[in-house]
Amino acid sequence: MILHTFNKPEALLKNWQFVLPQDTILLIEDGVYSLLDENLLKEKNDIFALGIDLAARGIKVAQPEVSITYGKFVSLCAEAEQISNWF
Repeated sequence: MILHTFNKPEALLKNWQFVLPQDTILLIEDGVYSLLDENLLKEKNDIFALGIDLAARGIKVAQPEVSITYGKFVSLCAEAEQISNWF
């Protein structure tokens, strides 16, 4: 599994083709704005967003498991075979 981090919605759109169904997506910084697209959460991938970045931007998500802490971020990094950062 690859952990893909995206810090801008444009980065996610531009690089979506590199994300495989078994990969995990983590939205950070302004990347959390991607969650405003309701269709994104319907994808097959596990999608997470840093809770602190969601709160800073006033974004609330209906699925509480999407919002994660830095501790969970570290766990995702440790579990991943590879990490790709898209900026």
